[in-house]
Amino acid sequence: MFTHKAAFICIIIHVLGGVNSQHRFGCEEDYCTRIVGKCPKLKCDNGRLINNATTCGCCDICVEPLKEGDPCKTQIFAAMPKQECGPGLTCDKATKKCTLVNTKCVKDRKKYDSMSWSEEISLKQSRPECDEFGYYISMICLSDLLCYCVDKHGERLFGTQLASEVDATKMNTYCNCSREFKEFPRSVPDGGFLRCLPNGDYDALQCTEEWCYCMKDTNPNTADAVHCNTSLQALSCYDMNIHKGLDSSLRSECWHKRNDLKQVIKKHEQANITVIGVDLPRCDMDGSYAPVQCMRERMCKRPRSDQSN
Repeated sequence: MFTHKAAFICIIIHVLGGVNSQHRFGCEEDYCTRIVGKCPKLKCDNGRLINNATTCGCCDICVEPLKEGDPCKTQIFAAMPKQECGPGLTCDKATKKCTLVNTKCVKDRKKYDSMSWSEEISLKQSRPECDEFGYYISMICLSDLLCYCVDKHGERLFGTQLASEVDATKMNTYCNCSREFKEFPRSVPDGGFLRCLPNGDYDALQCTEEWCYCMKDTNPNTADAVHCNTSLQALSCYDMNIHKGLDSSLRSECWHKRNDLKQVIKKHEQANITVIGVDLPRCDMDGSYAPVQCMRERMCKRPRSDQSN
């Protein structure tokens, strides 16, 4: 009984403390206008603008980026620091200076920069692009020919696109579907996953067991969702070029063949009959046949041209 009372008292004290925390720290309702006054105008072209970052959240601050070799601090500050190591840099605890992060992308970029012009031509690969944390951006392009999706370490993922169709200013927004699938693997193509486009992006049209819906529908005059086994063309995100050949549940030919074979195998196993020599087709995340099909004996082959969507 005493334990329950003590716990109840602690909860009450914690709640009251939270309610009055602003007053205890001097952040009354009129603190910003009474004490701080008008916030200074910030010019933050090269820095990182952080809103409501000063005492009591009164004003914004601009955190300026430091360059490689600049002195930096690693201790925890009571207030928001106004400088930080720039993109692709980290504050070395030993030297207290901004140094390049030691990631694979940064290493590969250094190697590329050290190559001769003739070696660059022979590789036909563009200079590795790293994000602000030093990891690979989502796509790598082979010169001006083809771009393909990669994970943050530069390992190839599902998804390709012609280089001429890639917007360089949005490079880091591509391949979200294939990248998130790599981070959170699910079964393909047995359900429980969102369908990707051939370029590794999410398909705007998605289906569950009962409904099909648009992920990016901005037109209020069109249907947001329809029941499965009805016409998908009622959805504003339906695209004949993308979704032609898929059934009313967004299932592809590859998925149906795989699922039919699984049902046959299951039926025979329930009858205690061992199934030999049946290989399930491998489907990619856009529902098409995977470029390489493997048998149980680990023999792999490319599918015929008539076995692709």
